Amino acid sequence: MILDLLYLILKNINRRKLRTFLTLLGTIIGVAAVVGLVGSSQALSESIKQQLKQLRSDYIFVLPGQLKRGFMVNPSLFQAALTEKDVELVSKIPGVNVAAGEIQKSAFVEYEGEKLRLTVYGIDPKKFQEMDTLGVEKGRYLEEKDKYSALVGYSVAYELFEKNITLKKKILIEGKEFTIVGIRNKYGGMLSTMEDTAILIPKDVMRDIFGIKKDYVSIIGIRIKEGFDSKAIGEKIEEVICKEHKTCGNEDFTVITPEFVEKIVSQITFTLTLMLGGIASISLLVGGIGIANTMYTSVLERTREIGILKSIGATSRMIMLLFILESGIIGLLGGIIGILLGYGLGEGFLIIRYLSASRIEIFGRMTTQIPHMKIDISLILLGISISSLVGIVAGFFPARKASRLEPVEALRYE
Repeated sequence: MILDLLYLILKNINRRKLRTFLTLLGTIIGVAAVVGLVGSSQALSESIKQQLKQLRSDYIFVLPGQLKRGFMVNPSLFQAALTEKDVELVSKIPGVNVAAGEIQKSAFVEYEGEKLRLTVYGIDPKKFQEMDTLGVEKGRYLEEKDKYSALVGYSVAYELFEKNITLKKKILIEGKEFTIVGIRNKYGGMLSTMEDTAILIPKDVMRDIFGIKKDYVSIIGIRIKEGFDSKAIGEKIEEVICKEHKTCGNEDFTVITPEFVEKIVSQITFTLTLMLGGIASISLLVGGIGIANTMYTSVLERTREIGILKSIGATSRMIMLLFILESGIIGLLGGIIGILLGYGLGEGFLIIRYLSASRIEIFGRMTTQIPHMKIDISLILLGISISSLVGIVAGFFPARKASRLEPVEALRYE
């Protein structure tokens, strides 16, 4: 019986090629959108995670306030939430190579009569050299003996001001004159705003000109020794600082480890995947409406055929199964084509993204590796199952209507 029904279904689909194709379009577009968007976002997420494993895996940062899901909660940016005492305690933890506190402040910087508002960093010269991996393009790092001297980022020297800044030139920071002793290498990428537009001066001098408390620091940077687990050291750092602050359980700071960044990236990409999948699912709903419309039309066109089938012994159940199977097969075909199309579109998007940027930039580091669509068997099965289910559900009411037709009335239908 099933084979006979399948024969009738395929014959009807073949007889109405154009209508079937137009009906399939809604399902194809919906499934392709879901697969393409979800697969490409998973591919980018995986690419980011792989790059994070290679990116400064020996660095940990401590920020004031609680950073959860990528947003700062209960920030303490205007309070001495982090102090030099915290830096000292962290530096004593086994596995910590160097710990340095920095002060960050937005300030007016003037050069050759042009004034811009930039971020100024107060640093410990010796510790900064131990932690820095970018290097100096011209000149030198700041030294302990320096007072009113500055090390500037690449963009500060060559891009932000109308006239290029060269070594030994003078700049004014909040009205105080500083001599340029070095220009850093270009960082580029997603962190270029922070690295290439930075101006670094001695921490003690910064405290004086901005009137900052002696023990206050804005951020603590930690470089761990080779062979030590960053996650374990991060947990130890959190334990030490929360005991010092007496805020265990309600920390007023956040420890940023490579694992923490990876977790935040996963949360963001998961949320993005859900959102994009939800938007794309609307197309599936539209596709289902299209199938329902086609099946209703099919019932009207095939009323006499239904009457003939019933007159030769077909039951209402068989008629209902015939139309449900037909709509389900249409949905299935749409799902299969949609998966193939979605894979191609997603892969195309990733290649275009790569070519347009000439590289994939992950936190300022570049890779020549193109991320590829990440589609596991569960996504394929989900796409096929949803499209088939949409088809079956869409065909249920037309099928029920067809099964309830009386043979005599159906045969009289013109």
